[in-house]
Amino acid sequence: MELKFKEFEKRLEKACGNVHRDFSKKYNSDIYLSAGGSKLEAFISDLQQELEITATTFLKENNLEKDAEARKRVFTMIKFQAKRCVESFSRI
Repeated sequence: MELKFKEFEKRLEKACGNVHRDFSKKYNSDIYLSAGGSKLEAFISDLQQELEITATTFLKENNLEKDAEARKRVFTMIKFQAKRCVESFSRI
């Protein structure tokens, strides 16, 4: 099981990097120049949706939906990755 969680962490890091990169492109485009403070809010919302989907998919694929300990661990990883992404984005 530990191996699967390590693989999941790597996938999360990659997904976070992709979301961050894509949103940074949008952030720097003319479309978002007038959006003001709502940019970070939109980023957080998009990030939350992406990571929740990733977590749910991982739990389903590994038949861990009813395993409380696995759910707790997966969502702890999600929170950590989300925090890293938000902190990184807020520096842009």
